[in-house]
Amino acid sequence: MSLDGTFLHCVVSEMLSAGLVGGRIDKIYQPSREEIIISIRSAGKHNKILISSNSMSARVCMTERAAENPSAPPMFCMLLRKHLSGGKLLDITQDGLERIINFDFECMNEIGDMVVNRLTAEIMGRHSNIILMAKKDGVYRVTDSIKRITDDVS
Repeated sequence: MSLDGTFLHCVVSEMLSAGLVGGRIDKIYQPSREEIIISIRSAGKHNKILISSNSMSARVCMTERAAENPSAPPMFCMLLRKHLSGGKLLDITQDGLERIINFDFECMNEIGDMVVNRLTAEIMGRHSNIILMAKKDGVYRVTDSIKRITDDVS
């Protein structure tokens, strides 16, 4: 089953109605090379969001599954933990019916200032990606992504 913009709109609506906005990131896992799981604590319970950029099964959904994690977290997972851990989920958005979902977080940077970071899930089949961006001067700039794309490819 392919995920289109209409289906992803329903996924975003489900996450919004689950009360995730306002919750705080508890844990971040990367059980496989192209998959992350974010545990969010909100309204006294834990919810998990699975974001996969796997070319055969790219998706964004809420999950209850327990992840088998590698003994050492991958670099992208450590980067997400550095920039997002303890952050407050401000909003979950989708522009129109695009296959892109944005998760905006208010986090504290290494010097103690509050900053806004965005985790974007692009669900585009084999071109799917998970991108971390930081907001500076009102503009989001790419920090890193789970799949690095060169200018030649992009």
